[in-house]
Amino acid sequence: MNNINKNVLELFGGCGGLGYGFHKHSFNIECCNELEQQIADTYKHNYPDTNVIVGDITMNDIKQKIYLHFKNKTCHIIIGGPPCVAYSLSGKRDPRDPRGQLFKDYIDMVINLKPEICIMENVKGTLNMLHDKDNLNKEEKKQADKHYDLEKKKIILEDKNKHKTITDNEKKELVQLKKQVKQSEKNMSNIRIKVSEKIKKTFNDIGYNVEYKLLNSANYGVPQLRERVIFIAVRNDLKLNITFPEETHSKNDLDKKKWVSVKDAIDDLKLKEEDKSLSHIFTKHSHSFIEKIKNTECGKPVNPKYSESNFKCNPNLPSNTVKENHGAVFVHYENNRSMTPRELARLQSFPDNFIFKGTKSSILKQLGNAVPCLLSECIAKNIINMYKYV
Repeated sequence: MNNINKNVLELFGGCGGLGYGFHKHSFNIECCNELEQQIADTYKHNYPDTNVIVGDITMNDIKQKIYLHFKNKTCHIIIGGPPCVAYSLSGKRDPRDPRGQLFKDYIDMVINLKPEICIMENVKGTLNMLHDKDNLNKEEKKQADKHYDLEKKKIILEDKNKHKTITDNEKKELVQLKKQVKQSEKNMSNIRIKVSEKIKKTFNDIGYNVEYKLLNSANYGVPQLRERVIFIAVRNDLKLNITFPEETHSKNDLDKKKWVSVKDAIDDLKLKEEDKSLSHIFTKHSHSFIEKIKNTECGKPVNPKYSESNFKCNPNLPSNTVKENHGAVFVHYENNRSMTPRELARLQSFPDNFIFKGTKSSILKQLGNAVPCLLSECIAKNIINMYKYV
């Protein structure tokens, strides 16, 4: 596709998964912000023409560096996914987690740069998690504080119960806390709003029309069942209809291509020797762990207590969501070992010429947080099509 001459700012850039499709389809990704240096090194290596600003987006000096970059040029598009830990279904889902507030810094950029289009990616949990409404009065804040204190106490005791360090008195307290939290949640309904609707309202308030949709990466050719919410916001003065990329793959629809399986994606690597330059790095396992892998069926976790850690992938289906999992990543369906970072990169649809920088643990973190490349390509092509009909 031809260059459509649109300048892009990528926030929370990570290793560049969301940006991948925009780079490939000739958008000008002028500037990127990433918090961590090792992750930024990966971005800079693969996209050397982009000005990568490393640092905390909540800090004014970092914001000013971004504004300075666009002092004499227009920022047409902002893309990025504020870190999603606070919204994740697999996390504690704390609505006051500061990592869930970084959306406000994204909005600061939108207010100051006034792009034509904003694209924001986040986890499925964004759709149903509740946050406090803005501008609570004194009594509402007091009510919210009391509720979150109860929730924190409940979480602490649930963790103790999970690890079997809870006392009998604490068990009784936990029973009461669960009842109190349940009742308190009913009373909170008038002062909380779904995160997805709060995001939509915020964009509306600053002059943008916004729509969102849950996309399953497997339906776009990615060998992974990764669901992500994509928000697309368009400035009100523009005559652009918001659309989302059409699905190209399906599990059962004969009019679409068949889902890409784990085996389709990585089987050619199973006999390949370790190659650190490719991030095809093996994990050393104890004999007892290898025996556990051998005795685990495909489609099951090695340890039944943990449904996602060390999960042995079914080779004939797309994988579950790729996560960092502190190194306890997917287990190979045939080789009785953990998958290598390069195999996980294949599941995220990164091409083999995409080079990851940093330690193995950093690379796993980069992969766990990335948007799949093929999904980002579909999003980028969809944006080009939106511009075509102006």
